[in-house]
Amino acid sequence: MKLEEKTFIRSFNSKELLLLRILVFCLFFGRGWQGLFWDLPLRTFFWDQSLLEGIVTTLTADTWQNYVTNKSFNVDQFIDSLGVGIGVFWMCCAIVVLFFRETWKLGKWLLYLGSFSLSLLALLYFKDKFWQVGQFFEYATQVTAPLILVHILYGGQNTPRFRTTLKAIIATTFICHGLYAYAYYPQPGIWIQWCMDVLYFKEDQTASQFLIVMGVLDFIAAVLLFVPFKWISSLAIWYCIIWGILTSLARLVGNFYIEMFWESLHQHAYQALYRLVHGGIPLLLWWCSKEDA
Repeated sequence: MKLEEKTFIRSFNSKELLLLRILVFCLFFGRGWQGLFWDLPLRTFFWDQSLLEGIVTTLTADTWQNYVTNKSFNVDQFIDSLGVGIGVFWMCCAIVVLFFRETWKLGKWLLYLGSFSLSLLALLYFKDKFWQVGQFFEYATQVTAPLILVHILYGGQNTPRFRTTLKAIIATTFICHGLYAYAYYPQPGIWIQWCMDVLYFKEDQTASQFLIVMGVLDFIAAVLLFVPFKWISSLAIWYCIIWGILTSLARLVGNFYIEMFWESLHQHAYQALYRLVHGGIPLLLWWCSKEDA
């Protein structure tokens, strides 16, 4: 068994940069689509009485009940407008990602801001899901993808530390994803429904057991990424590539109805787009691990 070569350092090539541009574009485009047309979890913050009641009553000189029922301040309209504004920002990020160059110094800060905004989104989902730690860290790949692009575009090198960092990001996402599949946290009912619709399981119990198996595989793959035998770590990487892409596409395939073609795309395609990084970043790792790439 051949130990993986850990020492090679090289520059990134144009194909790796193009792959990451496409992935980050899909990430921002999908999130922008969500902000423009669908719901962001902003109400989990703006309707938190324990957090905001004192501020609201001070600023509006009115009761919390009037605030949440739009009598003192049209909070619903504000939240909807804020969501659209965030969606516009993410759409701008998506467009810029495709075209900006290393000479555009502001591009780096735009990606930093985009990554920060995605981390805030992860915090909102974390709060919305009753502070389940796995919910927050599952977004590791999405939050860091713009930062990886900054590294590649602005003179970074493909070093052992960079590849180890990618492995840590991927492992974090897959472990947290696996916690839900394994039923450490309650298995999302929609996941079971997707398994039944896409894989034709007859019973929800069978679908649930399938998810538990996949959760175990997520944990194993996360560990094997760091094994110093190239053929083993390569298998783990390819598991993450394939399963990451499949779980992304499941959002669309599991909810697609030909008689409602455009409605199905509009309601679910954005979810597949922003999750493509879950399989795309492992693909980038595989490419970066090739000395002759």
